[in-house]
Amino acid sequence: MKKALVAIDQSQNSQSLISYAFRFAEKNSIERLDFIHVVTRIDLTIPGYVDYPPHYNEDSIRQSFLNMIEKGMRESGASATPFEFVLATGTPYEEILRMAEKNKYELILIGHRGLSNLERFFIGSVAAKVVRHAPCNILVHLPKETEEPAKT
Repeated sequence: MKKALVAIDQSQNSQSLISYAFRFAEKNSIERLDFIHVVTRIDLTIPGYVDYPPHYNEDSIRQSFLNMIEKGMRESGASATPFEFVLATGTPYEEILRMAEKNKYELILIGHRGLSNLERFFIGSVAAKVVRHAPCNILVHLPKETEEPAKT
């Protein structure tokens, strides 16, 4: 069985990645997609970083991601590939790698958040760490720019 792991967060890039993953699965005969989001509970004040309070509502977060996945499946225009969603807690790249190794995926799809050089220096890129240590092939998704630059 060909299966792929898709690492997502709540960014617009992840919404694009979800749609891409369903199209990719259809074109490449992937039989199942597993989506993972990792909740971190560290206090960082980096712009754009999504952190959850110590007593986050797991059901609410899970439903939010299921809604994102279902929206991405509809927007993809691809036939419905079976999927599962896993909500994990820990360090994102470690949990993604742990799941990839445990379930022996053929591929990991992950988005690129576009951190600045300074942010990447201090906290690193989850995608870069996954690429560096992955037990399987990796596809790093860079969404296409859909907006034209403003005319001056």
